[in-house]
Amino acid sequence: MSITTPASNGAIGHRFLGGSRQPYLKTTDSDFQHGLKSAPILFNDADAHAHAHAHAHAHAHAHADGEPESDTVDEVREAQPKNYVVSGMTRTQTLHSLSGSSSSSMESANLLQDSFSRLHENFPTFGMDLRRETGGSPDVPVFDSLIRRTMEPHLRKARLMREKVRNRTNLEVHAAIAGSVGVPYVRLRQERPFLYDIHTHPLHEVLAETLGVRDLSKLHELVGLGEAMAPLLTRTGRRPFQEAYDAFVTSFCIPLLHSMAMSQNLFHGASSRISYRYQAFPKIRILKPGDASDGPHCGTSNGHSIGFLHFHVPLTAAMGTNALYTESHPGKENWHPLITKSVGLGFLFDGARCLHFNMENTTSDTSVALEFTVAIYGDRTEDEYVDGESLCTRSILEDHFSLSGHGFYDEAVIDLSPQSPSWQVVAKKHGGDLLDPDYRVGFPFL
Repeated sequence: MSITTPASNGAIGHRFLGGSRQPYLKTTDSDFQHGLKSAPILFNDADAHAHAHAHAHAHAHAHADGEPESDTVDEVREAQPKNYVVSGMTRTQTLHSLSGSSSSSMESANLLQDSFSRLHENFPTFGMDLRRETGGSPDVPVFDSLIRRTMEPHLRKARLMREKVRNRTNLEVHAAIAGSVGVPYVRLRQERPFLYDIHTHPLHEVLAETLGVRDLSKLHELVGLGEAMAPLLTRTGRRPFQEAYDAFVTSFCIPLLHSMAMSQNLFHGASSRISYRYQAFPKIRILKPGDASDGPHCGTSNGHSIGFLHFHVPLTAAMGTNALYTESHPGKENWHPLITKSVGLGFLFDGARCLHFNMENTTSDTSVALEFTVAIYGDRTEDEYVDGESLCTRSILEDHFSLSGHGFYDEAVIDLSPQSPSWQVVAKKHGGDLLDPDYRVGFPFL
């Protein structure tokens, strides 16, 4: 993995970190250590191994629902069924495909709908289930067989929701979720951390000042969070923060993506005008101590187009159970946290397809992070085939948020033609006006 950040001359700089995450079925302590080593905040092997060993003992116990304890994880693994079955589908089938070689797409869609309806009823709270399994530890858990068995009902639901969205497209159902069929710019989707200058983009300071607090990690100490977020509900109150966010996207995130795409030769054959569609106002994810997640999900099942890349930018330290957890590749399910000890480190990942979640925050601090999406498209025809080497088309970018009205997305363009002014690399398509957020952004605009 590499930390990528624009250098002062506009080039891309890299800092390489050791380690690689392991496949889903390999859940030994050694695998966990390798996965933890690849987290961007752990810059040396000694820190990673020490952290892993310090917390590995907390989770080698049975469920709290009366099951007898096992002496080893291997005993529990042997006692588990080799395949999870959801309405006649094995786990592998729900993860990669909903149709066998002899099944039609329509049959698979019906099977999916029936299974989804049954799983939707009486679902327990994901955060509470994991808290019970981890004993309320605030540290990064070891995702061994015991915890994975607790997560499995929630993961089944998330996989089915993801597949349900895929069945609405023109893709063949048997295409693997991790494949590149119908998925633009696959090589940009690899999870990567990036550094940004907090003096140029003091997002945490501007948000704290907007909310009238000194420390965002202590938001839970306020009498009412809704009252604290009230300044964001007016144009005047939110303007400083929205201006800072918009500048961050247009002067840092879009140039970062553009440089990455150029290095992958993704603009070959495209016009000199490359368009970027981005979220006009970010989702502000706030996880107070004691707050729990709704469970694993992905961007497409929440209504976003598969063409969007997801940015996760913590504005506080994100450690242990108050961090965001994700898989590094769709279907891999090698759960790991996006951790940072301080602001200035963000993450780009394939949140449109990768399942991600928050645990119940059992730390003593609130975590605050910005989450938003960016997509790249050119002047291609709407019916042109899209694969892993393609940019988006406008039709692919149409999603629940764009179809439900104007204002959720803004757009910018990079014009590399000789007539383009040299002083303006990224230009907003619709001028400098800021769009008003609404209920589609989520709290506090509900």
